[in-house]
Amino acid sequence: MPVILQSELIERIARHDQYMRGVRGGRRLDLSMQTGHELDFMKKDLSSAEFVGAFLSYANFSYCRLRQANFFGATLDSGNFFEADLSQADLRGAQMKRVNFTNAILNEANLSDGLLLHHERGGGIGMPVQNADPKLRLSDAIFKNATAQRAKFSSAIELSTNLSFANFKGAKLNGVNFVGSNLHGVTFENADLRGCNFSNANMSSTVLLHSNLEGAVFDGTDLTASLVHTEDFAPDTFNNAKMTRSLENLEHSIKEIIAEHRAWVNSLGREGKRADLIGINLANVLLDGVQLQAASLQKALLDGASFTNSVFTMSDLSDSNACGASFEKSDCRGVNFSMSRLDSANLQYADFSAMPISRSLNPTCWPANFSGANLQQAYLRGADLRGANLEKAFLAGADLRDTNLEGAVFLDANLTNADLRGAAIDKADFRGAVGVR
Repeated sequence: MPVILQSELIERIARHDQYMRGVRGGRRLDLSMQTGHELDFMKKDLSSAEFVGAFLSYANFSYCRLRQANFFGATLDSGNFFEADLSQADLRGAQMKRVNFTNAILNEANLSDGLLLHHERGGGIGMPVQNADPKLRLSDAIFKNATAQRAKFSSAIELSTNLSFANFKGAKLNGVNFVGSNLHGVTFENADLRGCNFSNANMSSTVLLHSNLEGAVFDGTDLTASLVHTEDFAPDTFNNAKMTRSLENLEHSIKEIIAEHRAWVNSLGREGKRADLIGINLANVLLDGVQLQAASLQKALLDGASFTNSVFTMSDLSDSNACGASFEKSDCRGVNFSMSRLDSANLQYADFSAMPISRSLNPTCWPANFSGANLQQAYLRGADLRGANLEKAFLAGADLRDTNLEGAVFLDANLTNADLRGAAIDKADFRGAVGVR
């Protein structure tokens, strides 16, 4: 098998660029049945390139444009496709163990089975090029924040990996084995999930609206804070899963819980009771002006709820699902939203600055925590995020106009197409962040 070196690759990519621009002398990049180790393709437009049967372990395809590229039967183990665009790419039968697809686009890509065979002399068909177990083709791959709408996956694949906040809207995933996978915050809307095994998977804050779950298994699955209309499925579908608690099943009404919590706050804990709303379903409720400082709302379903002009100082809303919720003009100093879904949420003019927790000469402050949260398309205009922790947060397309980001931490965050006009960014830490302009 011919070996391709980095020095030769540079020239061939230049010719592919000419080919893409229709310049005379250009030639499509074709590395089919060639091998290269740790090749660097970073930030190149390789749309329609051919990689059939290529051995490209540890290759760097980060930020590449690979639309309609052909990776049929290729070996891409330990490759990096961070922020790559693989729309309509052919990845059938490709070996992709430990591949990093974080923030990648795989819309309408084909990751189903495929078998590449050697050609024998005389035109006959010989043995397979690869002898690896097809079930393990994507073992330990990372799909965090990846978008794979209408993509096709093999029913034989095992995906025990990190797929948190991935978007599989309309994808064909029937028969895939997700046992023990991290599917926190994944969107499966309109997806074909027939026969999938989700046993013991973390599916908190997922979206399962209008998906096909015929024959799917949810034994021991955590579905708290997930958006799913259980009445749309067979009665026993979620019998063995951990589900969000409904208001109807609570010992006290939500108004009584809030009143008890207010008494607890006002008496510094001597009276009343701290609100325990962990794993509760508050979707679409109207609780404007509510006072829930220092409350527990981990894994709560808050989709479409309204908390305008409310108080959530020092409250724990980690792992919650607050898609489209409103916290406009609310006091959220020191709040914990780590690993929460806040996509398209209204957070305008809210106070997310650090909360003072001591009154000494050198006061200690507790910062708001959005680490790992999904804030895609969120509305944050005019919000105060001074000192907030947004490490590895997903802020693609977020409205950050006129926000106060002084001292905020954006380590490895994704700010692709985020609007930062008028934002105060003095001493903000953007190391490793993408999309910052």
